[in-house]
Parts: sequence; structure tokens; C-alpha cells
Amino acid sequence: MFTQIQPFLPTKDFDISKQFYLDLGFDIMYEDDQLCLFKKDSISFFIQRAYVKDWAENMMVQVYDSAIDALYQRIEDIREHYPMIKTKKPFQADYGYTFHLLDPAGVLWHFTDPNKK
Repeated sequence: MFTQIQPFLPTKDFDISKQFYLDLGFDIMYEDDQLCLFKKDSISFFIQRAYVKDWAENMMVQVYDSAIDALYQRIEDIREHYPMIKTKKPFQADYGYTFHLLDPAGVLWHFTDPNKK
């Protein structure tokens, strides 16, 4: 039985990405000079000191969250520190209430509340 998945995400600048996820409220569970494992609630993922443009710009992660508006506001509050990030404001999609975020490396995150349709 599968119980968890922990993707390894690229970083353009490891230190900027690390601070970005800390600012989003993730906790560091493990760290060395090449990897950093983040966790918040029941999700976790690694960032790694590796970057391939085509990989980063074609990587997508979907996270279910029941507080989309609060998370979007948190990102807006820290936006000035991360001029490279891009967001699409929350909107209603067929699969739930969602917003999109391009992180500091260009990875596309879909934050979605599938129960809010």
C-alpha cells in the first residue's frame, strides 16, 4: 500500500527557494548541502540543489488545501521578497477552488480546495 509521496523539486537558487518555503510556513525536517526536506501538515517534498530549465518549467505539483484564500494572501504578503514568483488569483475550476503559483525555480503549483465547487 502506498502511503506517501515526496517529490524532489529543482531550485535555481537553493537558498532563495529554501527561504521561500519557510516563509510559506513549511518546516524543515532534514537538510544538508544538497537537499532540504519540507513538511507542513500531511505533505512533504524535497528541494534539491539542481536545476534543468526544461524540467523546472514543466514540473507541476497539486496540493489540496482547505484555506486557499488565506494561503494566497500569505503569498501576496511576501511577494516583494520574491520578484521572480508569479501567481494567478483564486478562481473556480471544474476540479475545485484553486490558484496557481510559479515558485522561484519556475515549478507550477496548483493549490486546490476540491470540496469548494
